[in-house]
Amino acid sequence: MKKRYRLNRPDLFQAVTDELRKKHYDEASRKRLFVAWLAGRGTWPLEVILDRAKISRRCFFGWMKAFKSGGVAGLLSRQHGGGRVPKVQGAVRDELMAGLASGRWKRAKEVQRWLQQQHGVWLNMPAVYYWIRKLRRVLKERP
Repeated sequence: MKKRYRLNRPDLFQAVTDELRKKHYDEASRKRLFVAWLAGRGTWPLEVILDRAKISRRCFFGWMKAFKSGGVAGLLSRQHGGGRVPKVQGAVRDELMAGLASGRWKRAKEVQRWLQQQHGVWLNMPAVYYWIRKLRRVLKERP
């Protein structure tokens, strides 16, 4: 029989048990809490926990490290920054959508020039094509 993973922290196990009773968590947070609950029970082998939660060993031990050092708040906190802020947003995005919908431009180069001159937003050509695809518009009709 495989070795069981034991958290050996009854205080943390009780905290996660109380938090699991609350229903306001998103799916990712509930998954983290469930994994911590399984680890806190100490009755499941590590491979079973990993298989049941569909996570890697590295992910599991990262979560347990955060859980042991920061409690439930540490377990539920995410360490990533969320990515870059898009250059085309707000009013610029709305104007771009309206211009593409009305057929204002025939080529992506014209869109690039308009963004640079009117709004001071410089995008390379792949980024211009990205925004055209993202907004689901076609510049000119094909014969």
